[in-house]
Amino acid sequence: MRRALVYLLLTFCLLLLGGGMYLHRFSQNVGPLAKERVIKALSDRFNADVTLQSLQVSLFPQPSVVGEGLAIRHKQWPDQHPLIWIRRFYARTSFLTLANRSNYVSLVRLEGLAIRIPPRGRAALAHSLEANGGVEGAEVGRDTTQFQFLIETIVADGTLLEILPKVEGKEPLQFDIQKLTMRPVGPMRPMAFTAKLINAKPPGLIDTTGSFGPWQKDDPGATPVSGDYNFKNADLSVFSGISGILSSTGKYDGVLQQIDVKGTTDTPTFALTRGGEPVHLTTTFHSIVDGINGDTILDPVDAKFGNSEFICRGGATQQKGPKGKTVSLDARTTHARMEDILLLIVGDKPLLTGDVDFRSKIVIPPGKEDMLDKLGLAGQFRLLEARFTSEKVEQRLRTLSDRARGISKSEEEEGKGVHGNVASDLAGAFKLDKGVTSFSRLSFSVPGALIRLAGNYNLRTGQIDMRGVFRMQATLSDTQSGMKHLLLKPVDPLFKKDGAGFEVPITIAGTRDHPSIEADAFHKHFTIH
Repeated sequence: MRRALVYLLLTFCLLLLGGGMYLHRFSQNVGPLAKERVIKALSDRFNADVTLQSLQVSLFPQPSVVGEGLAIRHKQWPDQHPLIWIRRFYARTSFLTLANRSNYVSLVRLEGLAIRIPPRGRAALAHSLEANGGVEGAEVGRDTTQFQFLIETIVADGTLLEILPKVEGKEPLQFDIQKLTMRPVGPMRPMAFTAKLINAKPPGLIDTTGSFGPWQKDDPGATPVSGDYNFKNADLSVFSGISGILSSTGKYDGVLQQIDVKGTTDTPTFALTRGGEPVHLTTTFHSIVDGINGDTILDPVDAKFGNSEFICRGGATQQKGPKGKTVSLDARTTHARMEDILLLIVGDKPLLTGDVDFRSKIVIPPGKEDMLDKLGLAGQFRLLEARFTSEKVEQRLRTLSDRARGISKSEEEEGKGVHGNVASDLAGAFKLDKGVTSFSRLSFSVPGALIRLAGNYNLRTGQIDMRGVFRMQATLSDTQSGMKHLLLKPVDPLFKKDGAGFEVPITIAGTRDHPSIEADAFHKHFTIH
């Protein structure tokens, strides 16, 4: 029995020794073989030239590899930078995979992953780049390449995704992906992913889940992508002239070249930095995003705050000139309140209330200038049945309306004049450029009187420079009673014009807080208090 145990022990030791020598020799040979298999599989999958600086294979406690310096360069893409660069990676598999030579990998960790997506259509043959450079559309590409590896999970935290523009000289679109997990990655199948990334401007955190792929090696821009996103704590103060913390949720679907996005935004304290009070701004939007150059088409954006609603269509696109996107929108509303707009722009208690009909072209070019300096508007508005909140102003309007309709002061004291608030209509065509609003047609009317003006108003300084005419229904003598009425009768014909009982040129100057109103008559200026 003792001899048998000794022989058995010796045999076991010899087997261990032989197995160890075999595994040592196997590990020495499997490293180059594994490196060759990795390079061949990636070269075929991405139609690329693949280089791998080093690959270390370990068999215990389970088979794994550690590689460094993996570069994937598309064969036909004339760029010195690789399509994919990985500083270091770790992959884990099993002994069964090694035994049957299958390509199943349970886990891959990537460090220093950088992906550079070329413009769609430019990954074709080099001699046809010019002819194929303008490929557009939202169709999913067709790629029948069979990927030789099935990877259960890929973890690639700290990834940089860079999408190159179609026009040379423009800045690429970059995404800093803090957290990224993909599973599974295999032949002709999309991969599910979860990611956390930092949005550059406005800065904020995006959480997103969805699917990506299959990868289109000959046309990366045709690779399909879809998912949901949650955008939090986006600080709008990076844009000069506005402030607020924005959040957004939504869904997206399409290909990298053309991504269809539907979502909502919520900004509880949206404000103009040189304006009035913050408002609660919400939007519902549909947009089409070019994932290659970042251009965004908005169709439409439905924005609401207070009891007001605005519909906008347009987009944010790269134009010739300074770096950045130019926002160009067509905005309109038939469901807005003047008190909401004045609260946002001026603050305090609104001077005026009423329904607003508003249409405007809005252009915001890129740059660090204050929003008021670079904002461009061109449109028209109408304020129907406006009511002034100041009793002092209302009293003056009642007096104006009474006199314009021929009700004298004495008749007014007898109770024949207007009672309550006077309904006013305000309308005009305007243009805003570098903080100065130019009115080509501005009209203000109360029962019996009409004022037509044209001129400028400086939003920054409050300076007013307006000229026009004042017309009223009654004659000048009708506004007076007794002896004054008789004395003014002879001059009535001098002021009648185009059906108006009284018309004189007027000028409004001064500032918003201290305006001065002057009338021209008999070649003289008369100040109206």
